[in-house]
Amino acid sequence: MAIDLPNDWEARPYQQRFFDYMFEDPPLEDKRAITVYHRRAGKDSMALNFTAMATHMRVGTYWHMLPTLNQGRKVVWDGIDKFGRRMIDQAFPKDLRETTHNGEMQIKFKNGSIWQVVGSDNYDSVVGTNPVGVIMSEYAVADPDAWDFIRPILLENHGWAIFPYTPRGKNHGYDLYKMATTNKKWFCELLTVDDTFDNENNSIMTPEMILEERNSGMAEELIQQEYFCSFEAAIKGAYYAKQMELARIEKRITDVPYNPD
Repeated sequence: MAIDLPNDWEARPYQQRFFDYMFEDPPLEDKRAITVYHRRAGKDSMALNFTAMATHMRVGTYWHMLPTLNQGRKVVWDGIDKFGRRMIDQAFPKDLRETTHNGEMQIKFKNGSIWQVVGSDNYDSVVGTNPVGVIMSEYAVADPDAWDFIRPILLENHGWAIFPYTPRGKNHGYDLYKMATTNKKWFCELLTVDDTFDNENNSIMTPEMILEERNSGMAEELIQQEYFCSFEAAIKGAYYAKQMELARIEKRITDVPYNPD
Protein backbone atom coordinates (compact mmCIF):
# COMPACT_ATOMS: atom_id res chain seq x y z
CA MET A 1 0.00 0.00 0.00
CA ALA A 2 1.38 3.38 -1.01
CA ILE A 3 1.47 6.11 1.64
CA ASP A 4 1.75 9.75 0.68
CA LEU A 5 3.84 12.05 2.84
CA PRO A 6 2.97 14.29 4.51
CA ASN A 7 0.21 12.04 5.77
CA ASP A 8 -3.23 13.65 6.10
CA TRP A 9 -1.65 17.07 6.59
CA GLU A 10 -1.36 20.15 4.38
CA ALA A 11 1.03 23.04 4.83
CA ARG A 12 -0.56 26.41 5.45
CA PRO A 13 0.43 29.21 3.02
CA TYR A 14 2.94 30.75 5.42
CA GLN A 15 4.53 27.34 6.08
CA GLN A 16 5.02 26.65 2.39
CA ARG A 17 7.93 29.10 2.15
CA PHE A 18 9.84 26.98 4.64
CA PHE A 19 9.17 23.80 2.64
CA ASP A 20 10.21 25.52 -0.60
CA TYR A 21 13.56 26.44 0.95
CA MET A 22 14.24 23.03 2.46
CA PHE A 23 13.50 21.22 -0.81
CA GLU A 24 15.19 23.62 -3.21
CA ASP A 25 18.14 22.12 -5.06
CA PRO A 26 19.99 20.42 -3.48
CA PRO A 27 17.10 19.30 -1.24
CA LEU A 28 17.83 19.00 2.50
CA GLU A 29 21.60 19.31 2.04
CA ASP A 30 23.31 21.78 4.43
CA LYS A 31 20.04 23.61 5.09
CA ARG A 32 19.60 25.85 8.15
CA ALA A 33 16.20 27.36 8.95
CA ILE A 34 14.90 29.62 11.70
CA THR A 35 11.13 29.92 12.06
CA VAL A 36 10.31 32.45 14.76
CA TYR A 37 6.54 31.99 14.82
CA HIS A 38 3.96 33.10 17.33
CA ARG A 39 2.48 30.66 19.82
CA ARG A 40 -0.05 28.22 18.28
CA ALA A 41 1.27 28.71 14.76
CA GLY A 42 1.95 24.97 14.36
CA LYS A 43 5.73 25.00 14.60
CA ASP A 44 6.22 21.45 15.90
CA SER A 45 3.54 19.99 13.62
CA MET A 46 5.23 21.59 10.61
CA ALA A 47 8.63 20.29 11.70
CA LEU A 48 7.31 16.76 12.32
CA ASN A 49 5.66 16.49 8.91
CA PHE A 50 8.74 17.85 7.19
CA THR A 51 10.88 15.29 9.02
CA ALA A 52 8.55 12.47 7.97
CA MET A 53 9.35 13.35 4.37
CA ALA A 54 13.07 13.75 5.08
CA THR A 55 13.36 10.30 6.71
CA HIS A 56 12.25 8.73 3.43
CA MET A 57 14.47 10.88 1.21
CA ARG A 58 17.71 10.14 3.04
CA VAL A 59 18.29 7.18 5.33
CA GLY A 60 19.72 8.40 8.61
CA THR A 61 19.13 9.40 12.22
CA TYR A 62 16.86 12.35 12.98
CA TRP A 63 16.35 14.17 16.27
CA HIS A 64 13.44 16.26 17.51
CA MET A 65 15.02 18.17 20.39
CA LEU A 66 13.21 20.17 23.05
CA PRO A 67 14.71 22.01 26.03
CA THR A 68 14.13 19.01 28.32
CA LEU A 69 13.51 15.34 27.67
CA ASN A 70 10.34 15.47 29.77
CA GLN A 71 9.04 18.37 27.69
CA GLY A 72 9.78 16.37 24.55
CA ARG A 73 7.56 13.56 25.83
CA LYS A 74 4.68 15.89 26.69
CA VAL A 75 4.80 18.13 23.62
CA VAL A 76 5.82 15.71 20.85
CA TRP A 77 5.77 12.03 21.83
CA ASP A 78 2.45 12.18 23.71
CA GLY A 79 1.20 15.35 21.99
CA ILE A 80 -2.35 15.44 20.61
CA ASP A 81 -3.28 17.75 17.73
CA LYS A 82 -6.48 19.82 17.50
CA PHE A 83 -8.20 16.96 15.66
CA GLY A 84 -7.59 14.57 18.55
CA ARG A 85 -4.83 12.66 16.76
CA ARG A 86 -1.58 11.69 18.37
CA MET A 87 0.97 13.87 16.57
CA ILE A 88 3.51 11.14 15.89
CA ASP A 89 0.82 8.79 14.54
CA GLN A 90 -0.37 11.46 12.11
CA ALA A 91 3.14 12.36 10.95
CA PHE A 92 4.64 8.84 10.99
CA PRO A 93 2.03 6.27 9.86
CA LYS A 94 2.48 2.94 11.62
CA ASP A 95 2.70 1.08 8.31
CA LEU A 96 6.04 2.84 7.69
CA ARG A 97 7.52 1.70 11.01
CA GLU A 98 9.56 -1.31 11.93
CA THR A 99 9.56 -0.65 15.70
CA THR A 100 8.30 1.97 18.15
CA HIS A 101 10.13 2.29 21.48
CA ASN A 102 8.12 4.22 24.06
CA GLY A 103 10.84 4.32 26.70
CA GLU A 104 13.44 5.77 24.36
CA MET A 105 10.86 7.79 22.40
CA GLN A 106 12.31 6.35 19.22
CA ILE A 107 10.82 5.13 15.94
CA LYS A 108 12.72 2.90 13.52
CA PHE A 109 11.37 2.90 9.99
CA LYS A 110 11.33 0.04 7.54
CA ASN A 111 13.65 1.92 5.20
CA GLY A 112 16.37 2.10 7.91
CA SER A 113 15.90 5.67 9.17
CA ILE A 114 15.57 6.41 12.90
CA TRP A 115 13.67 9.31 14.50
CA GLN A 116 14.01 10.11 18.19
CA VAL A 117 12.91 12.71 20.73
CA VAL A 118 15.83 14.06 22.76
CA GLY A 119 16.36 16.92 25.21
CA SER A 120 18.97 19.65 25.07
CA ASP A 121 19.38 19.08 28.81
CA ASN A 122 20.92 15.64 28.17
CA TYR A 123 22.22 15.84 24.62
CA ASP A 124 25.50 14.27 25.74
CA SER A 125 23.58 11.03 26.46
CA VAL A 126 23.38 10.40 22.71
CA VAL A 127 27.08 10.95 22.05
CA GLY A 128 28.25 8.67 19.26
CA THR A 129 25.13 8.97 17.13
CA ASN A 130 25.34 10.74 13.80
CA PRO A 131 22.14 12.72 13.10
CA VAL A 132 21.59 14.04 9.60
CA GLY A 133 18.64 16.21 10.60
CA VAL A 134 17.87 18.01 13.87
CA ILE A 135 14.88 20.07 14.99
CA MET A 136 15.82 22.34 17.90
CA SER A 137 12.32 23.23 19.05
CA GLU A 138 11.89 26.14 21.50
CA TYR A 139 15.55 27.00 20.98
CA ALA A 140 15.19 30.30 22.88
CA VAL A 141 14.84 28.36 26.15
CA ALA A 142 17.08 25.42 25.23
CA ASP A 143 20.69 24.85 26.21
CA PRO A 144 22.71 26.58 23.43
CA ASP A 145 25.61 24.20 24.10
CA ALA A 146 23.53 21.48 22.44
CA TRP A 147 23.75 23.31 19.10
CA ASP A 148 27.50 23.74 19.48
CA PHE A 149 27.72 19.98 20.03
CA ILE A 150 25.55 19.12 17.02
CA ARG A 151 26.72 21.62 14.42
CA PRO A 152 30.09 19.96 13.59
CA ILE A 153 28.27 16.66 12.99
CA LEU A 154 25.82 18.25 10.54
CA LEU A 155 28.62 20.19 8.86
CA GLU A 156 30.54 16.99 8.19
CA ASN A 157 27.59 14.93 6.95
CA HIS A 158 25.80 17.78 5.10
CA GLY A 159 22.79 17.51 7.37
CA TRP A 160 20.10 20.06 8.17
CA ALA A 161 18.92 21.93 11.26
CA ILE A 162 15.65 23.72 12.02
CA PHE A 163 15.05 26.16 14.87
CA PRO A 164 11.32 26.66 15.53
CA TYR A 165 10.73 28.94 18.51
CA THR A 166 9.01 31.98 20.01
CA PRO A 167 11.23 34.75 21.43
CA ARG A 168 12.25 34.85 25.07
CA GLY A 169 14.08 38.17 25.33
CA LYS A 170 17.46 39.08 23.90
CA ASN A 171 19.25 35.83 24.63
CA HIS A 172 20.94 33.24 22.41
CA GLY A 173 17.72 32.88 20.41
CA TYR A 174 17.89 36.56 19.54
CA ASP A 175 21.58 36.31 18.63
CA LEU A 176 20.92 33.40 16.27
CA TYR A 177 17.98 35.21 14.68
CA LYS A 178 20.02 38.39 14.09
CA MET A 179 22.83 36.35 12.53
CA ALA A 180 20.43 34.55 10.22
CA THR A 181 18.79 37.77 8.98
CA THR A 182 22.08 38.69 7.28
CA ASN A 183 23.28 35.19 6.35
CA LYS A 184 22.05 34.33 2.85
CA LYS A 185 22.62 30.61 3.45
CA TRP A 186 20.00 30.54 6.20
CA PHE A 187 16.22 30.66 5.90
CA CYS A 188 14.93 33.11 8.47
CA GLU A 189 11.35 34.20 9.05
CA LEU A 190 9.53 35.94 11.89
CA LEU A 191 5.73 35.74 11.80
CA THR A 192 3.25 37.35 14.21
CA VAL A 193 -0.48 36.73 14.51
CA ASP A 194 -0.92 39.38 11.83
CA ASP A 195 0.97 37.22 9.31
CA THR A 196 -0.52 33.75 9.63
CA PHE A 197 -3.62 32.48 7.84
CA ASP A 198 -5.00 29.03 7.13
CA ASN A 199 -5.81 27.61 3.69
CA GLU A 200 -9.21 29.35 3.75
CA ASN A 201 -7.50 32.69 4.49
CA ASN A 202 -8.73 32.77 8.08
CA SER A 203 -6.45 34.16 10.78
CA ILE A 204 -4.84 31.49 12.92
CA MET A 205 -5.24 33.78 15.94
CA THR A 206 -7.88 36.46 15.42
CA PRO A 207 -7.82 39.97 16.95
CA GLU A 208 -10.80 38.89 19.03
CA MET A 209 -8.76 36.05 20.53
CA ILE A 210 -5.93 38.42 21.44
CA LEU A 211 -8.39 40.90 22.95
CA GLU A 212 -9.87 38.12 25.05
CA GLU A 213 -6.38 37.28 26.33
CA ARG A 214 -5.93 40.92 27.40
CA ASN A 215 -9.36 41.12 28.98
CA SER A 216 -8.78 37.91 30.90
CA GLY A 217 -5.62 39.28 32.49
CA MET A 218 -2.70 38.14 30.34
CA ALA A 219 0.21 40.56 30.83
CA GLU A 220 0.85 42.83 27.86
CA GLU A 221 4.53 41.89 27.90
CA LEU A 222 3.58 38.25 27.49
CA ILE A 223 1.12 39.05 24.71
CA GLN A 224 3.80 40.96 22.80
CA GLN A 225 6.26 38.10 23.28
CA GLU A 226 4.01 35.13 22.58
CA TYR A 227 1.73 36.52 19.85
CA PHE A 228 3.75 39.34 18.29
CA CYS A 229 7.20 37.68 18.60
CA SER A 230 8.78 40.67 20.32
CA PHE A 231 12.37 40.24 21.45
CA GLU A 232 11.99 43.62 23.20
CA ALA A 233 9.08 42.59 25.43
CA ALA A 234 10.03 42.59 29.07
CA ILE A 235 10.46 39.19 30.64
CA LYS A 236 7.87 38.74 33.36
CA GLY A 237 9.47 39.48 36.73
CA ALA A 238 12.20 41.75 35.34
CA TYR A 239 11.41 44.84 37.45
CA TYR A 240 13.25 47.50 35.47
CA ALA A 241 12.83 46.12 31.95
CA LYS A 242 10.26 48.76 30.91
CA GLN A 243 12.35 51.60 32.28
CA MET A 244 15.50 50.30 30.58
CA GLU A 245 13.74 49.92 27.24
CA LEU A 246 12.36 53.48 27.48
CA ALA A 247 15.82 54.76 28.37
CA ARG A 248 17.26 52.97 25.36
CA ILE A 249 14.67 54.51 23.03
CA GLU A 250 15.29 57.98 24.48
CA LYS A 251 19.05 57.44 24.16
CA ARG A 252 19.62 57.86 27.89
CA ILE A 253 21.86 54.79 27.95
CA THR A 254 25.32 55.64 26.67
CA ASP A 255 29.04 55.23 27.23
CA VAL A 256 30.74 57.41 29.85
CA PRO A 257 34.46 57.83 30.70
CA TYR A 258 35.67 56.36 33.95
CA ASN A 259 38.85 55.89 35.94
CA PRO A 260 39.71 52.17 36.06
CA ASP A 261 41.85 52.83 39.18
